[in-house]
Amino acid sequence: MPATTLYSACVASAIGLYLLMRGTGGGVRGMGTIVALGGLGWLLSETFASIDGDVGPTIAPLIFGVIAVMAAVRVITHRRPVFAALYFILVVIASAGLFLMLHAEFMAFALIIVYAGAILITYMFVLMLAQQSPTDAGDSGSAWYDRTPREPAIALLAGFILLATLVEAMDNSRARHFDTMTETVATRAAEQPWIDLGRLPRELLRTAQDVDPDVVDVLSAPRLDDGIVRLSVRLHGGTETEITLPQSSQPSNTRVVGLALVADYPVSLELAGVILLMAMFGAVVLCRKQIELGEDEAQQAAGISGGPQS
Repeated sequence: MPATTLYSACVASAIGLYLLMRGTGGGVRGMGTIVALGGLGWLLSETFASIDGDVGPTIAPLIFGVIAVMAAVRVITHRRPVFAALYFILVVIASAGLFLMLHAEFMAFALIIVYAGAILITYMFVLMLAQQSPTDAGDSGSAWYDRTPREPAIALLAGFILLATLVEAMDNSRARHFDTMTETVATRAAEQPWIDLGRLPRELLRTAQDVDPDVVDVLSAPRLDDGIVRLSVRLHGGTETEITLPQSSQPSNTRVVGLALVADYPVSLELAGVILLMAMFGAVVLCRKQIELGEDEAQQAAGISGGPQS
């Protein structure tokens, strides 16, 4: 994609979003919607034009991407914070769908659990507790600082500069390195799943027994030779032989992520648990009720018996 086209589409989308964020009348917001949709359509058409071959498999990611983009626009342009938070949930779900199509199941479920299931629910409670009444906030039911964005021009400029830079860097990296991938890198990528399977002894034994039920022990790690995965095993009666593992025996992404967290990064995992535990303690301390104690109750709490004086 030419850099001029990329920057022009980003500028058009930024202008449309600015009109949506700052416009007070229906005409200005409608014009902003048209300009933003035109910039997005321009960017998508140029992206499809730069793809070689069949674009059929890209239809589903396109649907999830359009849903995420449209919901993200409503997050920053909707005048009610509660509805903006609900649109953000839609962004999270669409992003999780994209992760699922990339076979990143752990990232998809972690995104939903962490953002939609924890952070955003907490944010919704804060919004509902802090929401002012319609009498105090006006006809819209929200305060003026919830209806008026602060520094929209600077935010849009920074966001679209970052977007254009990332897209251009990805496009140049793909054009430079995708077709020139060395045979060593390709071989290492093909061997890595079987190396990970060799680090899971019970899973490796179950995989070997699925291929041959007579297997009682695994004698070596899987070996990739000319696209064929061989494994040395011991059968009933002490016979040693080699079996061939199918490609479907590769460990799933979830197992690989769990192996990396437990075997390669255990300190980071434990630190994350400690940080979350301390955050829970802090929430308990902040939410604890402050009770005003009288003189007699204060003495009893301090362990001083204060009986009636004669």
